[in-house]
Amino acid sequence: AYGSVIAPIIARDVDAYRAQYNDAAANGTLLAHSDFAVYAHNGALYYHKEPPCEPDDADVWFFLHTIPADPADLPAARRELGFANLDFKFAAHGVHIGDMCIAARELPRYPIERIRTGQYIKGAERLWGADINLSAHATAQAIYESIAAGDYGPPVAQSHFAVYMSGDGLAYLKENCAAGDTHARFFLHITPANPADLPANARELGFANLDFQFADHGTRIGDICVATRELPDYPIDRIRTGQFVSGEGRVWGVEFPASQ
Repeated sequence: AYGSVIAPIIARDVDAYRAQYNDAAANGTLLAHSDFAVYAHNGALYYHKEPPCEPDDADVWFFLHTIPADPADLPAARRELGFANLDFKFAAHGVHIGDMCIAARELPRYPIERIRTGQYIKGAERLWGADINLSAHATAQAIYESIAAGDYGPPVAQSHFAVYMSGDGLAYLKENCAAGDTHARFFLHITPANPADLPANARELGFANLDFQFADHGTRIGDICVATRELPDYPIDRIRTGQFVSGEGRVWGVEFPASQ
């Protein structure tokens, strides 16, 4: 009747949700591990929070922004934004199983280059977020397999990340990688053997600045974080690399000769 309260109730097959998540966790790709673990599998994202998942953990907005490989795949109304907005509430796409939370969200069918997802409170702050470059995943996966096979040899430096070097690039690897390990920006400063090889705007510094974010050049493989960065093609004398937080300083850093 007019003026009465209407409460939407969505009944879901909890066993089916659990089975889909278990399949994604076993056979999918772990894209992020923050307040929720985020897996990609069979054209969908799966969000999972280990117990205890309190109602407040899930009962806030999830943001999900997908950036296509081809901008023309976006609906015309979204092309100015540059992404498809698939934000959702947990109640619309998730279930509580005991004190565990699971949500599933289908992705667009077109090829996706990048995914940004997390949770936020409207009018307030973001609770957590992940920026995932899907185009970097295949490259990082291949590099990880090469490291595991011994093709890179031992690391050239060891700190928060182990740093490996091949003829044309660096690889960063961290086992038991936590969410905070990839938030800080990476610095990568290349000192050439011949200063004249530097671009004119870098000669006063004395090195090439190749700083980067993990989201642009790295990926998660299970609980391992792997990032790769190509090196300049001129002869290199020394390399300095590590991570830093703007305004707070360096998290870690190493320096080594390129000839080692």
